[in-house]
Amino acid sequence: MFVGRKQELATLERLYRSDAFQMPVVYGRRRAGKTSLIAEFVKGKPVIFFSARESTAKENLVALSQAIADLRLDGTSVASDTAAPVFASFEEAFTHVFTLAQQQRIVLVIDEFPYLAQSDRSVSSVLQHLIDHHKENSRLFLILCGSSMSFMEHQVLGYKSPLYGRRTAQIKVQPFDIMQASLLLRGSSSEDIVTWYGIAGGIPLYLEQFDAALSLAENLATNVLQLDCFLFGEPDSFLQQEVREPARYNAVIRAIANGEGRLTDIADAAGIERTAAAGYLKGLEELGIVRLEKPVVDANRKKTRYVLNDNLFRFWYRFVPRYLTPIQAGRAEEVAHLIAADHLSTFTGPVFEEVCRQWLVAFSGHGEIPLVLDVGRWWGTDNARREQAEIDIVALCDDDSMICGECKWQAKQTDTEVLRTLQHRASLIGSADDQRLFLFSKSGFTDACHAEAASCGCRLVTLADMGLGQ
Repeated sequence: MFVGRKQELATLERLYRSDAFQMPVVYGRRRAGKTSLIAEFVKGKPVIFFSARESTAKENLVALSQAIADLRLDGTSVASDTAAPVFASFEEAFTHVFTLAQQQRIVLVIDEFPYLAQSDRSVSSVLQHLIDHHKENSRLFLILCGSSMSFMEHQVLGYKSPLYGRRTAQIKVQPFDIMQASLLLRGSSSEDIVTWYGIAGGIPLYLEQFDAALSLAENLATNVLQLDCFLFGEPDSFLQQEVREPARYNAVIRAIANGEGRLTDIADAAGIERTAAAGYLKGLEELGIVRLEKPVVDANRKKTRYVLNDNLFRFWYRFVPRYLTPIQAGRAEEVAHLIAADHLSTFTGPVFEEVCRQWLVAFSGHGEIPLVLDVGRWWGTDNARREQAEIDIVALCDDDSMICGECKWQAKQTDTEVLRTLQHRASLIGSADDQRLFLFSKSGFTDACHAEAASCGCRLVTLADMGLGQ
């Protein structure tokens, strides 16, 4: 089922309607939904869909020739049992497509373009030459798509690339936020949606592994912890395909999953020299697995810390190494029930914080919520109470106000004590006159909390209020 990606589809459709040569570049991490996005866009359009292979130039030329032969100008592409004549070169093949597109709008999709460019290093230069020669008289709609973000950003979009300056749009396909994810999980409870999002993250293919007919514990056992299931092997498979030294990246991720956030501490825990660890962390940032976090206000270098940005990696590295022996012994169901009963609520707490931040951004600029310009967390020293303090949500808004929020993922209703703590911590970073307070709660609020929130202007938001899956 295709959901979301409205903005990306709108961009592609706008370019298509221009009827002039276009070359949008679509990229993003593996499994993010790039191919599904393009497949949705090309429905009903004359299209040559060529998926490059991690193979030789000859094999890719054969596949491209077949894809061109399958084109039907009535808007369909029908595979034939008869092998198509093979073009003499990529230049000849692409020239043929540019020529065809002089008479009719044609979409040429080159999926996994990095594989093609690596199989024949002249391809980018060939495309550059043909684009420059034909762009004024061709109606070709050329889509270059790739999962290797480093390659796409440096060797397609980068200044030193032969294709630099030829792209007419660039679309970085990001993982789903909670609102988009909830559409894939429509029909499930809001609690299950948040929890599964915390386990699988925003990758559509990961989210689709959820079986609404099963309990969370059963989903964990069947779709995450079974040795032969898709999600169990995905983190390792991802690293094997994306990095050259997966064992060292593994060690860095494990260190962060175990609570280390500073570069020095991560390097020590992983047993890797500090300079090398910095390189691995940069690579993981580019892949979207790790992010460098800093307080939204009063940030300085000493307060920055690395956190896992991918929920599946965060879940996997938190639990699988710990329970690997019983999982390998065929006790996945037992382990899943243990995690669900004893650990899942605590694990989901930080996920709920991120969900609330995403919800706040999505609904800002409407009604009571001013447009959010920046959002994150804050942490620092509470000198009055001689303790370290954190605020789950701090958002800077375009009306110069600040939003401070607290998020509670617990079975009991949230009481006044939480509100008063939020008021105190908010006072550490700004004036009450310029602040808006928000409390988010999975289980609602006590009557006393409702009364006190009304008196101080704090907005109370329940999980049900967030409208997930609707």
